[in-house]
Amino acid sequence: MYLNLSTLAAILGLILIAAGAWFWNDSLQARERMTATCTRICNDMRLQFLDETVALARLRLTRTANGWLAWKRLYVFEFSESGTDRWKGRALLTGHRVESVQLDNPQGVTILSGAASASAHIASGDNHDPDGQRDKYLH
Repeated sequence: MYLNLSTLAAILGLILIAAGAWFWNDSLQARERMTATCTRICNDMRLQFLDETVALARLRLTRTANGWLAWKRLYVFEFSESGTDRWKGRALLTGHRVESVQLDNPQGVTILSGAASASAHIASGDNHDPDGQRDKYLH
């Protein structure tokens, strides 16, 4: 079978379209995962997840612990404690793994981070937690 230049260009075009479709689908799944994670965390901590969405702030390629290439995505979102205030949060996703979620508020910064064992720990800027709601895990 003989391939001429127009056939090779068509094959290359189809490969590029398929790669673009894959990336678009992967990006939508990642955004849905982060939206669900941020919604759950805000509900668990008795916070309001404002606008019920996350926005992509940064995208780059990185290597995972296994040495594979993966997309590292940083998402930003807003939440409220009382409904009259707005605070910023950030969530980091590497591949399909939630790395960390950071909540900035006047009581201190709360960081939920995934560990190698897929559990998480919480590092909070304050010790005020009367209901124990900050002892939750990322899944």
